[in-house]
Amino acid sequence: MKIRTLALLLAALAASALLVAGCGDSDSSSSSSKKQTKAEKAAQKDADDKQKQVDAAEKAYKKAKDDVNACRNLGLAWIAKASPASSTDPKKPAELPKDRDKSLDEAIDVLQDCVKINAKDRGVQQMLASTYLSTSQYDKASPLLEQLAKSAPAAEKANAYYAWGLAESNAQEYGTAITAWNGFLASAPKNDPRIDQVKQSIKSLKAAAAQAKTAAAKAASTTKDEDAKDDDSDAKGGDDK
Repeated sequence: MKIRTLALLLAALAASALLVAGCGDSDSSSSSSKKQTKAEKAAQKDADDKQKQVDAAEKAYKKAKDDVNACRNLGLAWIAKASPASSTDPKKPAELPKDRDKSLDEAIDVLQDCVKINAKDRGVQQMLASTYLSTSQYDKASPLLEQLAKSAPAAEKANAYYAWGLAESNAQEYGTAITAWNGFLASAPKNDPRIDQVKQSIKSLKAAAAQAKTAAAKAASTTKDEDAKDDDSDAKGGDDK
């Protein structure tokens, strides 16, 4: 789910161009309004509709501050607003809206409130964790996903461990990522198409962890040698005196 409202941007650019050029006559104005394409009009309508959904959900939530469903609906509305409209050109991918980051930040604020209303609502926790992932806040997503994975019912365990593994891998937390991926392998059905990819990820993570350990050992050894040289130099300096 991701949108871009090009019409507002084009309108703003057209208006600023008129002001700079000093061309405010009606002919120029009418010709600039005709420049909006069918795709841009569709994108504008999509953006307007999504803003209306946000406004309606916000109004409903203000009337029921303790209702986790009303809270969730507002979070979903903000996530939808951060999503692109369907592309009218199959050769071009849908573009993200300029206000995507702001909308996702709003969604996170709302979903954090939802968790406070009902900390046991797994759906809300999953939405919040997914939104953290969308904004690359892996350090915030990981604890939520770990909790969800370890408490997931059998039917949901594979997906829950997979999501946790993705977060830890992106955060380059090698040990916990391997733990999460192993949890996925232990709970996934044998025909799950993600198994080979996860096994490869575990292999890569183990290699990366070994390299990091070797690099850390070398750095520690270098520091120790330098400290020893400094101590020796200080000792010789003291003897000269």
